[in-house]
Amino acid sequence: MSEPSSTRITRIILRSQQESYTYSEQEILEYSHMEQPFVLHLFEAGLIGRHDSASQEHHYSENDLLLLRRAQRLQRDLDINPEGIEVILRLLAHIEDLQRTLSHYTDA
Repeated sequence: MSEPSSTRITRIILRSQQESYTYSEQEILEYSHMEQPFVLHLFEAGLIGRHDSASQEHHYSENDLLLLRRAQRLQRDLDINPEGIEVILRLLAHIEDLQRTLSHYTDA
């Protein structure tokens, strides 16, 4: 009789070390359908974007766009004010960080 073979599954996760900031402020406003004061509020809160000191412009990533769309849904569907959205987005980011940390320990 042959011994049962064990199956080992390997999961590969590719993550970019650096985010690509490809959207201008005008593009992010157009793509997210959000108003400039709200986008600036999240930028100043440190939740989205980066500032290019050479050009004095703000640049945004694909993740920033996804976050703005999430913020838009919170505002539209639940009628949450900008300060509440900021708190929710910070909590969600913290939860995602905790989940990544936990998955690091469970994958090891």
